[in-house]
Amino acid sequence: MNSPASDCLTPVRILAAVLALLFAQAAFPQVGAPGLRYRVEIEAPRELAGTLRKGLSLLRWQEDPTVTAEQLRRLAGEALREAREVAATEGYFSPQVDVRIDETGPEWKVTLSVEPGLRTRVSEVELRFSGPAAQDEEARVLFKRVRDGWRLRSGEPFRQAEWDAAKRAAAREAASWRYAAARVADSRATIDPETRQAKLEVELASGPAFRFGPVRVTGLRRYPDAVAENLSPIRPGDTYDRDQVLAYQRRLLETGYFASVQADIDTHPLLADAAPLRVAVIEASSQHVEAGVGYTTDAGPRVELRYSNQDVFDSAWRFRSGLRLDEKIQQLLLDFDSPPQPSARWNSVFARARQTDIQNEFTRELALGASHNLYDGLAPIALIVSGHLEEQRVAADVTDNRHALYFGYRRSFRHTDDLLLPRAGYLGTVELGGAPPELASREFLRAVVGASLLMPVGRSGDLLVRGQAGSVVAKTREGIPSTFLFRTGGDQTVRGYAFESLGVRQGDAIVGGRRLALGAVEYTHWIREGWGVAAFVDAGNAWDEGLSFDPAIGYGLGGRFRTPIGPIRADLAYGEKTGEFRLHFSVGYTF
Repeated sequence: MNSPASDCLTPVRILAAVLALLFAQAAFPQVGAPGLRYRVEIEAPRELAGTLRKGLSLLRWQEDPTVTAEQLRRLAGEALREAREVAATEGYFSPQVDVRIDETGPEWKVTLSVEPGLRTRVSEVELRFSGPAAQDEEARVLFKRVRDGWRLRSGEPFRQAEWDAAKRAAAREAASWRYAAARVADSRATIDPETRQAKLEVELASGPAFRFGPVRVTGLRRYPDAVAENLSPIRPGDTYDRDQVLAYQRRLLETGYFASVQADIDTHPLLADAAPLRVAVIEASSQHVEAGVGYTTDAGPRVELRYSNQDVFDSAWRFRSGLRLDEKIQQLLLDFDSPPQPSARWNSVFARARQTDIQNEFTRELALGASHNLYDGLAPIALIVSGHLEEQRVAADVTDNRHALYFGYRRSFRHTDDLLLPRAGYLGTVELGGAPPELASREFLRAVVGASLLMPVGRSGDLLVRGQAGSVVAKTREGIPSTFLFRTGGDQTVRGYAFESLGVRQGDAIVGGRRLALGAVEYTHWIREGWGVAAFVDAGNAWDEGLSFDPAIGYGLGGRFRTPIGPIRADLAYGEKTGEFRLHFSVGYTF
């Protein structure tokens, strides 16, 4: 039992212990206790300073309250090494690096200065090829493509990131045809700090020649295997070609059946004679409803509503519908597509109701048609038959009723280095057709050709050249539905002019003519990876008779922004014929 005296002493003892602890802490402060604060300043060119701020250990420890003076000096020493390594990755191999610590004041100041000097540049590039491809005469074209596409050329600054990216791209290109297992077998960058030159050597080993084996599709649940198999352009025994694989992926995605498609062969050397093509699909929802509002400089405010069903009555037939309403065009589209048939063929039935009010020409049209479609590589071919009934009125004139049963052939061409953001290659379309006299209010023949050529100019420039020409052979344009005549002008054709304002003048209206010609040249300089500025010249017109061409010319400047859905453009163009400036917006490429 405790006595009352001992109970009274307990608080005194506790107070004495607390005072002793506080005295000990004041007399003997702990190493690393809070109190050492410092800030870091970096004196270096912008491209180096940004990288240093992301990677310096000195900066990562800046907010740690336990850092001691000794640790800070050690971190400063490490910063010298880290700065030299960062400079080397950017091509500066003889930098002057210094670090200073100002220990005055409550907050120490650490200054890291980097004088990079002159950058090392590539002096020589040697690409070698080894393996079976080295004795393959047909592989010479592949070697040339690899060399032509090499990214880090003589005279350019040497950067480690670009050196690594160039090797990866070269190996990928070498593996794009026949030699699917091609890889970088050896590489060397020899740096001479005195002359600031880098000699690059790369050896690409081809591995064995590959041929396609069986196609194995996984992930199908709702649809039968034939839906995917019938679209394949690949046959067992064919020489491996990555373009064929990409074409197959594109075909599968364009059906709307699938949300995702991944396809590639097994590149194990033992399977080279019959490498299986593994295709993994994820099925999309069978029904989609989309609604949107927008604004275009061609047609003003726009409302759109789309509905699709990719598996009508569980039959794999596809139905698509779209309603578009804007100031100039009101349109309803209905499409039915059959499931893919062998040899990548399918049939379509379509219906269209459209009303337009453009340049004082008012039209109402009903169209019904069918087409037989097939793929050739990435591009589809279509054989078309369609009936058209049209009511046309120009200004206050009497309404003119027109009709035609049209038979046509349409083919697309495409060969580009990328599907959404191409820099090199070409796109094109050809359409031929006509309506016989017994089945039209005016017989006619019609031909339209269009093409776009894309060319990279150095590392940061793109050149686009496009053109289109069309002709309708008929005694007169009267009686021909306006769908088959030509007008031009607007965001996607001749900038600097209003939408479809170039054509045949009829009173106060502009109507379609029987001739069309237009062309454009555009150069884009990319300031950053996703931003660029463009300069362009467009020329074109539509007219009715003869071969005389009086082009309307527009030219101007614009901004470009790369996005996953394609490039966005904003252009300010001057139209010589009108003497006016117009602003144009557009998204994606016109084929």
